Amino acid sequence: MESPRARRALSVLRRRIDALDCAVARLLSRRLRLVRALRPFKSRIPDPRRELEVLANVGRQAGRSGAEREFVASVYRGLLRASRAFQKREKRAGP
Repeated sequence: MESPRARRALSVLRRRIDALDCAVARLLSRRLRLVRALRPFKSRIPDPRRELEVLANVGRQAGRSGAEREFVASVYRGLLRASRAFQKREKRAGP
């Protein structure tokens, strides 16, 4: 059984994670609006060169911030995959 101190610490850490999750969701919403704004300017989906550039950029940032590079790369590969799917749906839906 957890001690009261351990339960409090767990609760505090979970609240901090929840706050970060809210911030991430807001940032993802902003990113998605920008992805949507790209549509008129993109001739093809996907853009492999740009995706490699994004992965390199976030990999460098992960290294500078002390994050595990493979974790960040994995998250961003999923984000890029979701962005491609979103762009394709938007393209099919038309103007």
